[in-house]
Amino acid sequence: MKNLNALLFAAAAAFMVSCGGTETPTEEVVETTTYNLDKNNSSLEWAANMSPEYGHTGTVVISDGSIEMEGDALKSGSFTIDMTTIKSTDLEEPKAGYLNAHLMGTAPDEDHPADLFFNTPEYPTATVTLLDYSNGKLKLTLNVVGKELTQEVPATLTTTENGATIKGDFSLDMSSLNIKGLQPNPEDGSGINPSIDFKLNVALTK
Repeated sequence: MKNLNALLFAAAAAFMVSCGGTETPTEEVVETTTYNLDKNNSSLEWAANMSPEYGHTGTVVISDGSIEMEGDALKSGSFTIDMTTIKSTDLEEPKAGYLNAHLMGTAPDEDHPADLFFNTPEYPTATVTLLDYSNGKLKLTLNVVGKELTQEVPATLTTTENGATIKGDFSLDMSSLNIKGLQPNPEDGSGINPSIDFKLNVALTK
């Protein structure tokens, strides 16, 4: 009987040691890092044209924004564009001022109503939401004049110990937004090309 009890005790002890020695798998914790816009070192250039021979170039200010990274993967991001800062870079005054006001809708007249283009009195800002980044492609949603456009564009997102950058040259096709000034003339199809070119250079810091 004593031998049986000893055998049972030894078996129970071995079972407890075996259970206690089994390590529970733990999930690897991926660090989330937030990078904030460095406004003074960021820029957004635009170019629009009516034909290969005629168009305008300019800038607009990215006023606020940040991204969140999980390790090397983009988790989320959003930026605010101050549409009241639209500025022509290919014209001299007073023509540059006329074009700026024309695009912003701040000097409306019978032929150029406030909502012909970007109607900044009603929509002073636009937002860009970053959805995904992989294989050199950045998927984003642009919200401008109360309308949304989602598109994938070529870009390079780079992170370092001190900050991050997002750079890219791409076009956004705004035809689906039905913005008045970017719609073709129904009679002859003429008008401003709704595909606007952008040169993006975003600097971010931790």
